Amino acid sequence: MNTDKRYLKSSRNVLQHLESSLSAEFDYSNVHEALDFLFRKSLNDSLTENTKVALSSVEAVLEKVWESFHTGSWADAPDGMRKLYSHASLLKTKLLLKTANDERMLKKTIKAIDMGLLMGNAFRNELTIAASLLCKALQQTFVEVPVKLCDNSKSNNNSFAFHRIGDHVPILHQPSLETFLRDYLKSKKPIKITGNMEHWPAINKWKDLNYLIKLAGARLVPVEIGSSYADADWSQKLITLEEFINIHVIQEGEKSTYLAQHQLFNQIPELKDDIRVPEYCYLADVDGEEPDINAWLGPKGTVSPTHYDPKNNFLAQVVGSKYIILYDPKWSEYLYPYDDKFLKNTAQVDPVKPDFCRFPNFSQVKAIHCILNEVFTMTK
Repeated sequence: MNTDKRYLKSSRNVLQHLESSLSAEFDYSNVHEALDFLFRKSLNDSLTENTKVALSSVEAVLEKVWESFHTGSWADAPDGMRKLYSHASLLKTKLLLKTANDERMLKKTIKAIDMGLLMGNAFRNELTIAASLLCKALQQTFVEVPVKLCDNSKSNNNSFAFHRIGDHVPILHQPSLETFLRDYLKSKKPIKITGNMEHWPAINKWKDLNYLIKLAGARLVPVEIGSSYADADWSQKLITLEEFINIHVIQEGEKSTYLAQHQLFNQIPELKDDIRVPEYCYLADVDGEEPDINAWLGPKGTVSPTHYDPKNNFLAQVVGSKYIILYDPKWSEYLYPYDDKFLKNTAQVDPVKPDFCRFPNFSQVKAIHCILNEVFTMTK
């Protein structure tokens, strides 16, 4: 086994960071008495030299909780179960770190941490710091490789024949907060804004895929597989950011794969350091809440189906361009939203290739078309 002292030092630092959290009082008997017993056994075993036994026990807890997540809707997953999953992930992290002395084991440990962050709802600070410390150790031995994106010059993804071209979105350079609020936010009019992204570190850094792989390549992220989440063959899976970039962004795999609407910056704060939240976002806050920040990352040609968002949106294009079609809410009925409760905010009509036989009223709809280029932001 190839042992690196830097990995051993990082493992010890993270172990020290986790100890106090694992010794905190807890009671999961009201969630699941058998799992509470098994988790307590895992904790007791972890205090001895029975690392293998403790690891086996905590993985059994994680497997059972995972199964419970898949017996119904994710939205209905009990908070107690999600907390137990986080706590068990924290313990698994400690146990893996006891023998983590090479790159493979560190990456395995980071996956365990991310499972706790993505599926659980507790110990977020402890897990986030642990992942950051381990990723910094991996960065010390990172070797850059030449990156060449696929040539899509022959693709016809941008050769759309729209049924009707509507008005274009106005472009303003750094409008005042008063102008933005009065003329656009309150009146619910879309606008493209220039001059408020040029200072973002992400504008230059994120063009280099090696930068993203070095910073967060070992991190586990959720991706969508399929051209649209409304399609029957659509699915999701968890893969590392490095796998996603290498297989689906650089090589552009056979199936469309998209990292879409994920709270990536909460999971990986180092990436949040590369962006700035535009001050316009705070004009639409609800009860003093911080704005929700999501990330979209994908190869050329990825598509989000026509849908309605209940919140105001501020879309910032960091790399590449995005073709956007907007509809006034008054046309909602003519966009034929799905009846399914999970898709009721999504249109059945494909605006690129509309089926007027199935959706005759769509022919009356007037759309707003625009292209959002790099270093542009847009509200909608």
